Amino acid sequence: MEGVGERLYRRTFPFMLLDVGILALLLGTHVTIFNPIVSLAAGIGSVIAVLFVIYSAIRFRRLKPGGLNLAMSAFLVLFVLYLFVGLIDLAAAGFTGDSWLLIQSALILLLGRSCLQRRKALNDPRFRSWWVSSTGEDVLGIELQDGEVLAMCPSCSSMLAVVPEKLELGDPCPICGLSLTGGQR
Repeated sequence: MEGVGERLYRRTFPFMLLDVGILALLLGTHVTIFNPIVSLAAGIGSVIAVLFVIYSAIRFRRLKPGGLNLAMSAFLVLFVLYLFVGLIDLAAAGFTGDSWLLIQSALILLLGRSCLQRRKALNDPRFRSWWVSSTGEDVLGIELQDGEVLAMCPSCSSMLAVVPEKLELGDPCPICGLSLTGGQR
């Protein structure tokens, strides 16, 4: 059975590509609604943002150093762009009274919200721990000594550096005081 980290990793890349495809279609139709100079600037900015998300997705997929932080930044960029397009559609729906445009703007804003949720999932300590063990990249800010490994307290989910050979039944977590090994103190 695969772990939570591996499942999240496998599902993130396709969603990044799907999001960037949807956003490219939306931006392609929305950048032309302004005057030519603003449309040109919005178009250039949109192309740069789409290329950044694609670059981030590839770095993340290949487990390259910095890939996790790039993926989190990419989801933030996607959120901002979805928010921008959703608010434009919401304003247009308010001015025209078009109910389909109102529904579209609500769906776009929900897509933006899902980007924030995916970003939050990538920032979860359990996923960051999986990333460290898969890539060797120090994204947790924990320097491990010889023989130490990262472990999670089963009670409070704190990330701890422990030496497995030195753990005894009932050893307490320094954060919550409950047992790290499941035994009684």
